Amino acid sequence: MSEQLLEQLPWFRAYVESGRAPVWTMGPADLHGFLTALAMAGPMPDGHWTSWVWSGDVPAFDSEEEEQHVLDELLAFEEQVRRGLGGYRPLSVTMLPHAGEGWYFVADWAEGFLQAIEANPLPWQAAMDEAEESVSVVLGTCYNNHDEDNTGHIGLEALDEINYHIRL
Repeated sequence: MSEQLLEQLPWFRAYVESGRAPVWTMGPADLHGFLTALAMAGPMPDGHWTSWVWSGDVPAFDSEEEEQHVLDELLAFEEQVRRGLGGYRPLSVTMLPHAGEGWYFVADWAEGFLQAIEANPLPWQAAMDEAEESVSVVLGTCYNNHDEDNTGHIGLEALDEINYHIRL
């Protein structure tokens, strides 16, 4: 993920790196994929998406201040992702984890995207019914259309293919 995006989550990253976060807490790339899918589908019916960040576990914060800063960052990051998508929904390379030399790492991002579909399946069901092949292409591209060393990196051609198919 671009350094600019990572710089926006200092409290969240520090909390995750502290060892006090639940074991299966989303990383920044998963979080971005998750929030992108939520932004595309609309708000979750119950509005409580943060429990997904912690994989359903209860986070243990060191202080109320830490908890407030982490949650404020998550909410601000959600708003930024929503604004970044705007009315047109192409994926910008600046959103994706950059691996260098024209490659982008999207496996974790795609995992977060899939978790958002699981968290809020109703809007995605219509997309699956109407464009099952397109959604499959997006997810397949994220997982299978990568570099020769099988590191999960994709290039700009694959990003173009994802953008062609990603729509609700």
